[in-house]
Order: sequence, then C-alpha cells, then structure tokens
Amino acid sequence: MTKRTTQIFTFLQEIEKYKIVEREMYCSNTDRKESDAEHSWHLAMFIILFKEELPDNLDTERMLKLALMHDLVEIYAWDTFAYDKENKNTKVERELNAAKKLFSQLPEDLENEFMKLFIEYENWKTNEAKIVKSFDKIQPIMQNLTSTWKSWKEHKISIKQIDDYKRKYMLHNEFILDFYNQVMEEVKNSWLIE
Repeated sequence: MTKRTTQIFTFLQEIEKYKIVEREMYCSNTDRKESDAEHSWHLAMFIILFKEELPDNLDTERMLKLALMHDLVEIYAWDTFAYDKENKNTKVERELNAAKKLFSQLPEDLENEFMKLFIEYENWKTNEAKIVKSFDKIQPIMQNLTSTWKSWKEHKISIKQIDDYKRKYMLHNEFILDFYNQVMEEVKNSWLIE
C-alpha cells in the first residue's frame, strides 16, 4: 500500500468507533440508544429524500459530506446531549481539539477538507450548513417520536424546551420551518411533558 492508502485505511479503522458513540436518543425498539453513525446516516437520508424541496443552488454532495462527518469528532469528544448545560460549556473546545486530533491522521488534502467541513458546519453560515444543521435538529425529534419519547421522558424535557432550543435553526428556509412546524404539531398531538 502507498502511504496515502495506508493513512486512509488506518483512518477508516479509527472512525469505525463512530458506530459505538451513543447518543441519548433511543432506537425505535427502545432496547438501545442510537449511535452517532446511525444518526449521521439518517441525517444524510433527510438530505437525499428532501432534495426536491430544497433550493436548486445547493451543493448536495457537500451537504452529504457535512451530514456524514458533522459528529465524527465525537469519537474523541463524545456526544453532548442538547439539554446538558454543564457539558455544553466545554463542547466547542472539546470538539475542536478532537477534530485536530482525528483529521491529522488523514493525508494533508483530506485533513484540510475535513477540517473545513467541520468548521463550516460549526459556523453555520453557508446555506448548505444551515440546511444540514436544521435537519440535524429535526432528526432527534423524529427519533423521539419513533421511540415513544423514552429519552425526553427520562430527562424530563418539555415541548417548550425543545422549541426554545431548535426553532432558531429553522428560520432561514420556508420549507424547513414549515416542516419543523408540522413535526412539532405531531409532537404536541402525541405526547406532552409540561
């Protein structure tokens, strides 16, 4: 193998750990929690399935890259639950350090590309990053719908907390906001902790 191929192969082995980073959301059978890899796959499916509803000028390949790697740094930084105030204070620093450590294992061109994608997602300034971030905030709502609210019940999360945290990520796009409102209506109609 060439040095490049060896680096990529070693990186692929390292990111296998993504499959075992647990999130707080349960799978639909409620026997186990969703992994980061499952979450990212599901997020990529949102992008593919809603492509026709999104603006034509978006770079779909870049959105898929953002979706598939946006939480990759959690291999080292672990997943921070959205409503965990204490660990949210260190999230940015932990994830930036993890990104540097993880992506430095790649050939330089890929290291630079992955670091740029990570920063693009975190900065939430491009239209692509905004769309991916929006779906990233909607996916856990859907995950809770399919798992009888197990995670949110355990953490005593209210609909107001959900909306206060997530709504701001939807305001940039009319379709996204309308979809979010429909999903939240489904939440209100099926479960409530207040």
